[in-house]
Amino acid sequence: MTGYLPGAVRYLLAVAAVLPWIAGPPPDDGLLFSEAFTLAAGQVYTGDLIAVDSVVSLEEDSTFEGNIILVGGSLKSAGRVDGDIACMGAALHLAGTASVYGNVACIGAVPEVEQGAHVSGSVNAVEGAWLPFSLTTDRNQEADAGRNGIGYAVTVVLFRMFLLSAAAILIFLFFPSPTRQVAHTIVEKPAVSLVIGVLAMTAAVALFLLLTLTVCLSPVGLLGSAVLLVAVLLGWSALGWEIGRRLFGRARTNIHPAVIAGTGTAVLTLAASGLGYIPFLGLILIGLGLSFGLGAVVLTRFGGQEYLILPERAP
Repeated sequence: MTGYLPGAVRYLLAVAAVLPWIAGPPPDDGLLFSEAFTLAAGQVYTGDLIAVDSVVSLEEDSTFEGNIILVGGSLKSAGRVDGDIACMGAALHLAGTASVYGNVACIGAVPEVEQGAHVSGSVNAVEGAWLPFSLTTDRNQEADAGRNGIGYAVTVVLFRMFLLSAAAILIFLFFPSPTRQVAHTIVEKPAVSLVIGVLAMTAAVALFLLLTLTVCLSPVGLLGSAVLLVAVLLGWSALGWEIGRRLFGRARTNIHPAVIAGTGTAVLTLAASGLGYIPFLGLILIGLGLSFGLGAVVLTRFGGQEYLILPERAP
């Protein structure tokens, strides 16, 4: 892990600041956007790599000397990695011939590690059934057709939709006032919520990767991811409540507000799941949607207080 901290911070800040029009740099630059990158047998890659919505393949007898950070997309490794691997909403598969001389951290998906694969450090993962979208992509034509078929994709989307809808109903039943407060902040202060949400998400991802990949602080990283999960769920449920309220309008019905929140969350999750299949652009749009909710949660301290902008004092 030598040199990981400054390298990770540099590339994470690059991801947060980069614009879509610079997509497609060569692999030597250490950045990939919606591309496929293969390290063939016998080849050696030196340097860190961050891949956004990309497919990375390391063939057997290849050597990757550096850290790998994935946001969406997938990584299939049958070779050697002298560094850490961190995944955010990305599919990670380590073949039986793979070796990782570092730590592995995944949020949003559990890595597939075949028998015989070697990881010298720790392996930490936070499952992604709670994610309101799917960022993992697999463009390998030799992949299991059953898992990549339309039926499987529809099943995953429906499961995610019903799961998050049920979560929104429970959140609204137990915490109706905080949910309404977060939704009110999203509507009244959208620009501030967006900016704070983007900053909070960038900081959360950076801290998760840095803490989880540091063996002695890995429990702190997992605890931080749990707090982030609660914030994301509250923000997503608040967005769902606002959408459901607008869908039902002012119709005089006896529908319970929690059901309205669940219905709106189902519609929101279904739309986000569809956007997740659009390369790169879908990732940006979903990130912006999550930022509105997360920013409002931060501004209201998890819905515990109203966010107010104090008027300027007269000179």
